[in-house]
Amino acid sequence: MKFSMLMLLVVSVSLSGCSKPDSKATLTDYQQRLTRVLELDDIKVQLAPLATLPRPSELRQPLPDIRLELSEAWASRECGLDQLIGERNSSLGRVFQPSQQLHYELRLLAQLDNCLQQELTQALQQQLGEWRSQKQQSVTLALSNMLLTDDTLRKQWQGNNGGLVAGDSGGFVASSGALHNLVSLAEQISQQQWQQAAVVDIEQSLAMLYQHNFLNKLQSSLRYSAAWFSQVNPQLLAIAPESLCPNGRSTEQLKILTTVFSKFFIGEVQAHLAELSRYHNEIWPQLQQLYQHTALYPALQQRYQQPAEQLQQQLMLQVKWWQLLNQQCPAVLTPG
Repeated sequence: MKFSMLMLLVVSVSLSGCSKPDSKATLTDYQQRLTRVLELDDIKVQLAPLATLPRPSELRQPLPDIRLELSEAWASRECGLDQLIGERNSSLGRVFQPSQQLHYELRLLAQLDNCLQQELTQALQQQLGEWRSQKQQSVTLALSNMLLTDDTLRKQWQGNNGGLVAGDSGGFVASSGALHNLVSLAEQISQQQWQQAAVVDIEQSLAMLYQHNFLNKLQSSLRYSAAWFSQVNPQLLAIAPESLCPNGRSTEQLKILTTVFSKFFIGEVQAHLAELSRYHNEIWPQLQQLYQHTALYPALQQRYQQPAEQLQQQLMLQVKWWQLLNQQCPAVLTPG
């Protein structure tokens, strides 16, 4: 389900200023203004606790240990496999990180395909065919190990106190592109397109995710915003809009509230939530493609899908309150 934000009015807003607030600061500023005008109780937003991620040791699956006999290894020099075999048996090869292991398996499969297109002895042809079949099974495990246990990826799911800055989409393009590369890689593996998969720069994609930390900040913004609305809304919705304009008359309180609506709710809060909506609608489908059938999927749902849906529901409730105020009082709620 896509996270589609209900916009009360179609507006085009440009946010200005020397420093731009993150999600928490944007909502806190709006909350303080509501609190002063409507005499609401102060609240301290409490985030729902996150489920603990399974440990990498619980998720990592051992790859089959496939070895060639010395005579077969010698014969493999006919098609250039000896260099890859030597790489795997080196001191560095024995401590491959999950992403490096996956890249190695893909390069090996690509080279095996090249080998099997050459003129080889029947015995070697049969041996390499059997080896390729075994490696095609193990590369799926290597992909799973990378997605579930890579340190860079796991740090994206931890969550922190920092959210996305309003109007700053710098990390979005790079992070979405990195995820797209990983999704394309998973599709190439499922389709056994070894030549294309072998040239994908996995390390560069991971480096982009690490550099921007965008996925971590996105989930923090979604979770904080959803929690904020769910804790502020009960106080706001308990106020009958007609009580703010006794006998249909405008009041100073109503005039101030109109400014809070146009300048801060529409101009800042909804503008930022529209950004979160766009980010989530792009990022979440890619995470689904990568993780839907893995042990981490429930944790990712808790961090992205569930707060996005909760935020949508809570935002709609507050929008309806503003609409009702506009109907019952001479507030003339329009964008500032």
